[in-house]
Amino acid sequence: MQIHCQDGRELSASLFRHQTPSRRGVLVVNSATGVPQNFYRHFASHFAQLGFDVLTWDARGIGASRQGPAKHDKARMRDWGQLDLEAVLHAAVTELQVPWAQITVLGHSSGGHLSGLAPALQQVPRLILLASGTCSWRLYPRKHWAYFLSAWYLVTPLLLRGLGYLPARFGVGHDLPPGVAWDWRNWSTAKDYLFDDPQLNTQGYRDYPGKIVALSFSDDQAFAPPATVQDLLAHFPTARREHREVRPQVYGLKSIGHFSFFHRRNQALWTLVEDCLPAD
Repeated sequence: MQIHCQDGRELSASLFRHQTPSRRGVLVVNSATGVPQNFYRHFASHFAQLGFDVLTWDARGIGASRQGPAKHDKARMRDWGQLDLEAVLHAAVTELQVPWAQITVLGHSSGGHLSGLAPALQQVPRLILLASGTCSWRLYPRKHWAYFLSAWYLVTPLLLRGLGYLPARFGVGHDLPPGVAWDWRNWSTAKDYLFDDPQLNTQGYRDYPGKIVALSFSDDQAFAPPATVQDLLAHFPTARREHREVRPQVYGLKSIGHFSFFHRRNQALWTLVEDCLPAD
C-alpha cells in the first residue's frame, strides 16, 4: 500500500489480510526508531492467522519510505506522529472500510510514545505500548548515564554536524535524517522529554480516552526501564491504564530485551498482545 500524508509525502505500508472467515479487527503496528516494517512481518503474519488485518508501515525517511540519502531528507521525528501516523490511521479506516472501534494501535518503543501526537488517536479505543517509555536520561539506571550523556551531548551532535545524518552503525536500526535525530536528541536531554517542546501540541496525550496496556520487560534496562514506561503512562491521565512488566524467566527465556519480543522463536510471548485484543 501507498499512504499519502497531508503534506504530500508518501509512505510505504504492508497489509496482512486476516486468514479467517471473519475479521476480528485491525492492528496497526508502529515501528521503533529506525526499524523498517519488515522486522515485524512474522508477528503480523501470526495475527493475520488469528483473524486480524495487520498494517505495518515505514515512517518517512525509513525503509521503503525514504527519499534519497538520509542527510538530504527533511523528515523529523515529530512528523512520524503528527503526519505519518495520522495518515496511516485514516487509511486503515477508509481503505479497509472498518469503524474506528475495530482499530488497535501497537506502538513499539518510539512508535508508542509518539502516538499521542496524531489527532486521530482520540478515536482509537485501544493502545498497546510495547517496550515504550519516554527517553529522558535521568529516568534510566545510573549505570547508563555516562553512555547517554556522551551520546546526546558529544557523539550525536558531532556526527550530525560532520556527516549531516546519524548513521545506523552508531546503534540505531537505520540511517536517521538530521531532523529525526535532532528531535530525538533534544527531547532526550529535556527534563520532560517531548512534553517540554513548546512547538508540540501534546494535548492529545492528556485527552486520550481509550484503554492503554503497557508491556515492558524486566531486562530492558537500556531502552525502556520501568521508570520511563510509567512516566509515559502518566502523560495519559484520562486513559484507563495498565502496566505489565514481564520477566523472561516466566517464559523460559534468558532475555527478551528491547527487540527480541518480535522474533519468531519467541512466539509464545505474543499471547501477551492477543490478550489485549478483541475476542471476536
